[in-house]
Amino acid sequence: MSLDAFFVQSGTTKKKEKGKRGVKVKASSNDTVANTQEDDGEVDPEDVGLLSGQSDESDSVVDRVTANISKMLDDKLSPLNELSEKFDAVMERMDTVEQRVSDLEDAATTSEQRISSLEAQLGKAVERLEAFENQDRRQNVRIVGLKEGIEGASPVEFFQKWIPEILGLQRDLVIDKARHSGPFGAQGPRTVLVRLHYYTDAQRILQAARAKGTINITTGKVSFYQDFTAAVAKRRQESANARRALRDAGIKYSFLFPATIKIFNPDGSSLFLKTAEEAKDYVKKLPRAKEGQA
Repeated sequence: MSLDAFFVQSGTTKKKEKGKRGVKVKASSNDTVANTQEDDGEVDPEDVGLLSGQSDESDSVVDRVTANISKMLDDKLSPLNELSEKFDAVMERMDTVEQRVSDLEDAATTSEQRISSLEAQLGKAVERLEAFENQDRRQNVRIVGLKEGIEGASPVEFFQKWIPEILGLQRDLVIDKARHSGPFGAQGPRTVLVRLHYYTDAQRILQAARAKGTINITTGKVSFYQDFTAAVAKRRQESANARRALRDAGIKYSFLFPATIKIFNPDGSSLFLKTAEEAKDYVKKLPRAKEGQA
């Protein structure tokens, strides 16, 4: 058989096989196209339909699978997206909080400096105010131990006569006012506060009282003191024992305002004890104090 007859017979056989219904095409698309091209260069419409149907069906399956996968991913990723949005919101709020904390720290640093400065200024103002108050009290004299009611209905006239008689003063005193100081009904007689018109009269009374020492009257012992604010009086009271020890040791000293002890040394020099601790340390070094402790 010649080659031409072989190709003609082969083409005729393939056309008959394609005309049968219910027969599945098992060859691949490439083989079908190749066989179709071998049939005298003509493409069978049935072959093209089969190929198109297979392609459309495959595309439909791929689309459905893709859609299902997309839906599954959306369902799975939706909570993650919500969490991501919430996390971003939290981070934004954290940034805001950190900024506010930083601003507060900066403001606190500035405030601490201002507060320290204000405290220093306030301390100086209190010291000046206390100094002014103590200066105003320089004309006052406190009398302790005097029986209440002894002054009668006119305290000023009573003390103008009574003080010179008790202290032996020759000059008459000018008293602006006299009154009891302290809570009413306190244990023991209250302190009598006498305000002199002249500062020199107050100093004369205190000097005469120190020179006289113990002052006894019919109702008991009476003492005269200079008038100070509560803070200064407390500081002076803290060194009372030290001053008593200095007197017992025969050491000459003077008690300066507000609470400074001035020691007069035998060689003519002076020593200033400005605090109660300094006074206590000085007293501990005294020979008599050491003997008493031994």
